[in-house]
Amino acid sequence: MATSARQSMVVAVPFITYAAAVWFRRQLAEDVELVTLTTIKADAVASSALDVTALVHFAELSDKAQVFALPNLHAKVFIADEKAAIVTSGNLTQAGLDTNLEYGVMLREPLLVRTIRNDMNSFVRLGNQVSRRALGELASLEADLRQARKKADDDAELGPRARFRTIMRSARPRFVGAQVGSRSANSVFGEAIRFVLARGPQPTTAIHEEVSRLLPDLCDDSEELVINSEHYGKAWKHRVRNAQQYLKRKGAVTYYADTKTWGLK
Repeated sequence: MATSARQSMVVAVPFITYAAAVWFRRQLAEDVELVTLTTIKADAVASSALDVTALVHFAELSDKAQVFALPNLHAKVFIADEKAAIVTSGNLTQAGLDTNLEYGVMLREPLLVRTIRNDMNSFVRLGNQVSRRALGELASLEADLRQARKKADDDAELGPRARFRTIMRSARPRFVGAQVGSRSANSVFGEAIRFVLARGPQPTTAIHEEVSRLLPDLCDDSEELVINSEHYGKAWKHRVRNAQQYLKRKGAVTYYADTKTWGLK
């Protein structure tokens, strides 16, 4: 399917390894626009489930290549132009390609392919396009994370484990920041609110619950999280309420006082 792509290729998988990325990139024609959706998390990188170097490799395919960091992506979807899509259980890893017992379906019906592509585009709104420079900075942390993880796993002493926790605490905001980019908290949470309300009007309590599921790294009540000088983590509910009012002022959402729900305009 990859070799059949003439205009664009969408890859939506949480785990991508470098060797598989190199192989996959070789299947694509040079002028094909490659759009990658993935979840860039420090723990996935530390455990070698995701290679940031693979994302750098994809980003360097052409000036049209795009990499999006999404929260909580678990889908495994590949789309060639608007003519074929594979929905599968396999990640873009050597195990997913060659050794695991995976299962997938290829769809060629144009309406279904367009629907899948539109769904992936709606996912993109929840995340952030990561620049080559930002990917390079995250890739520079890859070796340290894995080395510290290996020492913590191999050594029963508390020192290596403590060092690994320290490195993870330091790295995590930078990886979570990839989901945010240069966007404001109103923009980040505003898109999540609109995603929730696309299913119909919801009360504030339901909006907050769904947003916390969509953006778990940003809605972690257990920590202080500051990205671009804005507070997330423990302050997330306050930020979501601000985003609701921000969308209301822009005319993007409305509040139905009779049912005490919010809806899209």
